[in-house]
Amino acid sequence: MSGDPALDREAMLAFLVREFPHAGFGDGRLVLDRYARGSCRVVLPLDARNIRPGPSVSGPAIMGLGDVAAWVALLSVIGQVPLAVTSNLTATFLRPAGEADLACDCTVLRAGRRLAVMLADVSRIADARAVAHMTITYAIPDGTPRSSGAQSGAQSGAQSGAQSGAQSGA
Repeated sequence: MSGDPALDREAMLAFLVREFPHAGFGDGRLVLDRYARGSCRVVLPLDARNIRPGPSVSGPAIMGLGDVAAWVALLSVIGQVPLAVTSNLTATFLRPAGEADLACDCTVLRAGRRLAVMLADVSRIADARAVAHMTITYAIPDGTPRSSGAQSGAQSGAQSGAQSGAQSGA
């Protein structure tokens, strides 16, 4: 996707800290490393709270990283839509992450009126070895600025059709 992001980097970070404070962008648990329209790179620095026996960064931490990166990449296209939510996440784990800083590179494949599909690849930063691959689908709520005109037109068309049908049958 080309062009400028719907939110510039500073506005995106402010939005993330304000609307999703427990994600960790404000305290360094997650870092927005790269950011452009339709793509981003989010870093998950090594944190003992994310380590499972093995030792390795846990699957839920890796999936959370992918999910947050997908949300950021999507919002770079559609703007501030806090209620855009995950409707599907499929993760394929390729190898144990070990005890390592991880990076998730995420790209929006398609952002439609109601659904968006993103690809997320998680790798270890130190050696760039792939750890997981995810396909993530988000539901975009009604009333977003991108779809409100089409929705209003469809609603008004349905209403006028119902009214004219009621009038002709009366």
